[in-house]
Amino acid sequence: MIYFIDTNIFLRVLIRENESAFQQSKAFLEMVKRNVYDAVTSTMVISEIVWTLGSYYKFPKKKVLRTIQGILHLSGLKIVDEYDINKSLALYESHTCKYIDAMIAGMPGVQSGAWNIVSYDKEFDKLGVKRVVPAKLLK
Repeated sequence: MIYFIDTNIFLRVLIRENESAFQQSKAFLEMVKRNVYDAVTSTMVISEIVWTLGSYYKFPKKKVLRTIQGILHLSGLKIVDEYDINKSLALYESHTCKYIDAMIAGMPGVQSGAWNIVSYDKEFDKLGVKRVVPAKLLK
């Protein structure tokens, strides 16, 4: 199984607003780093992190850049950008969801069931894809 890491998992570690989610997300990312799990994310997720840290949390640009470099150099994490735009648009049309979530849910790896999405975002549940929270992956 490959795990697609959604934006909110990284943000829970970076922002630390919820201690339980912080601890669980951090522990999961440590397991990815130790190659316990095969994990991927996308440049779209990276873009969301950049926007959220800079626009919402007002991180200085240099801090955002250092943060993203840290994510990109996380051992065990691969960046994939394999989208099925037609599937994504169909999901977006037929469900009440964010377009970015439809893009992630429409990825071939997610659609085939080979990838589970690691996320606290329950919106994925209505898109008919497999979602898991970090706590379920901690051993």
